[in-house]
Amino acid sequence: MLRISTATVLLAAGMMLASATATAQCKSFAKNKCVPGLAPYKFNETFNGAQLAPGEEAEVNLTFYSGQEYRVMVCVHQILGEVNWKLVDQNNKIVFESLADEPKHHFDFKAASTTQLKVVVWVPSRKTEMTHLGCVAIMVGFKE
Repeated sequence: MLRISTATVLLAAGMMLASATATAQCKSFAKNKCVPGLAPYKFNETFNGAQLAPGEEAEVNLTFYSGQEYRVMVCVHQILGEVNWKLVDQNNKIVFESLADEPKHHFDFKAASTTQLKVVVWVPSRKTEMTHLGCVAIMVGFKE
């Protein structure tokens, strides 16, 4: 018979609660600080975000529809500083790239055909005493 201690259950519950709290904080950050940066594009209401630390990477696949105008924006909590990000096609060909030393916070384009693109975000490593986590939100807006 499998026996699970109370401490194990409490630890697991605490980890799930901390993760849910971090996600909620990241969503709140994106809604309050990032959505206004999409103007004049309309937010597509899909939240893609993560808590990242220096040296970490995240990616998300997005679908863009033929004839539609889009703004893809990476919005980062100030504690992380600037990040690197790129938009790549299905063959890993770079469509757009922003590097931390020459940041571009958004990319506007019109989809010639319906396609899937991947957004890859990575936080540059830093030599510091403390590791800071910060929200990185990948936002998509479209023109009506």
